[in-house]
Amino acid sequence: MSAVRSWREERVDALLSALSDLGMSMSRPAAGELIDERVQFVAAQMRMTPGTARKYLTDDAISELAHSLAFEFVQETPGADLFSAPRDAKIPVRLAGRVSAGLAEAVRIRLAEREDLPHTRDAVAQLAHAQAVLGLIIADQVAHDLEGEPWIRVPKALLHRMARYLESAAGLVEDGVIGYDTDPAETPHLPGALHRDADLLRTLAEDAR
Repeated sequence: MSAVRSWREERVDALLSALSDLGMSMSRPAAGELIDERVQFVAAQMRMTPGTARKYLTDDAISELAHSLAFEFVQETPGADLFSAPRDAKIPVRLAGRVSAGLAEAVRIRLAEREDLPHTRDAVAQLAHAQAVLGLIIADQVAHDLEGEPWIRVPKALLHRMARYLESAAGLVEDGVIGYDTDPAETPHLPGALHRDADLLRTLAEDAR
């Protein structure tokens, strides 16, 4: 007989599912903390007990919360089909190759996280998807010479999204995470490289305005 899931666990599941539908992920502990904060906020605003406030965190309220979180990353157009999105920015092929390698390193870093396996799976799936979209976009067009090297057109949203992924991976390494099956001697210079490529991606996206 399966154990009965608590109200909190069900609300966390709903939030994580809503975020996943928007192409985003959050660790289960972080989602739980956010639910707790929302309950306390509603209780304080409406002058009621936390137990009573819980009934206001309906599926619709959770969906709105997920969309409000996604709005913070509006430049990434959460939930959009990035392969079919307007290719309103450009990136040198050389940097695209380096970013693809960075996304692969980010996968190895995420695989070293073991505290929240569902979140790890979601994060790895998103990294793999971004890498696949980048590869398909490269294969879908002929690069054009610009500033002495070949460049390709890409969606600005993809540049912003990949920049966030690289920055998150760099932060994990800075916190002491060593990628799965990675030589520890290779890690000291990795955060700097990931941050530099992330900065270049954001610069290219901003220049496309």
